[in-house]
Amino acid sequence: MVKRKSLIVLLLATALATGCVPVKFQFDQEFGGSGSSKGQFLSATNLELNKHGELVVGDNGNSRYQIIRSDGSVKLMAGEAGREGYKLLGMSGIGVNALTDDVWVCDQRGNKIVRFDPEGKPNMKITAQVKYPMDVAIDRNGDAYVVMAKNPKIHKYTSEGQFVEAIGGTGKTALIFPTSILINDSNIFVSDYGGKRILKLDKNGNFVSEFKEKGEYEEMKGPCSLHIDKDGNMYILDLGEVPVVQLGPDGKLISKIGDFGNDAGKFIYPVGVVAKSEDEIFILDSSRNKILKFKKKPE
Repeated sequence: MVKRKSLIVLLLATALATGCVPVKFQFDQEFGGSGSSKGQFLSATNLELNKHGELVVGDNGNSRYQIIRSDGSVKLMAGEAGREGYKLLGMSGIGVNALTDDVWVCDQRGNKIVRFDPEGKPNMKITAQVKYPMDVAIDRNGDAYVVMAKNPKIHKYTSEGQFVEAIGGTGKTALIFPTSILINDSNIFVSDYGGKRILKLDKNGNFVSEFKEKGEYEEMKGPCSLHIDKDGNMYILDLGEVPVVQLGPDGKLISKIGDFGNDAGKFIYPVGVVAKSEDEIFILDSSRNKILKFKKKPE
């Protein structure tokens, strides 16, 4: 199942004028396209970076992920459709181990998580206490943190797939409908679409803070994906008039990125965002099956 697919109508409905919101990035190029050939996608679900700065793209319609260089050329494709073993029924989120480049894939319909080595060979699957996994993040110890559809807690697993514990899930740490998770330094960040917020926790699942607004511009309507750069800036996909934004570590709005539309350089259904550097942003559009590259405007 492609996560957040039911939100496309709402996303289209919010393609409104954005007033005087700051715009510090400009469209540079795009690549990809609809299909099953190398470098093409069908219902792409997620976008991550590996340790080489290459793009790791979850391609649900083709039951695979692809590793793509910044120029759009494909380095690797891995994954196979099916029910048995390591095969995939319906991809949602993916996570990359920043030290080993292992790729962990959430098979939402298959109720499992599959780990692939850097060469794209599957070598482990997790099924214990896994139900409708949405996304996974890997810490520097190799432990995996998983959010699941309509589950208020985060599930933690060892690098070898053993279930450790469920953390958070009560009071301010209770998730309503989480869609993505990442780990930055010693903190966990979750996009809680149902809670209309970005939730920040420590590694034990204790509440640290939350972000409910896109700076002073508007409240969050339903954040569904998140990336954090080396400076702590947050790149968030959200419903509302401004669907892709860059916020500072304090939550202040720095810039919007891109616009809705069918034309080159625009997106209809953005599902992933990463910052390769402070000057270079990539957005994955599941509807047009394109990866859009934005560069910082000259000062």
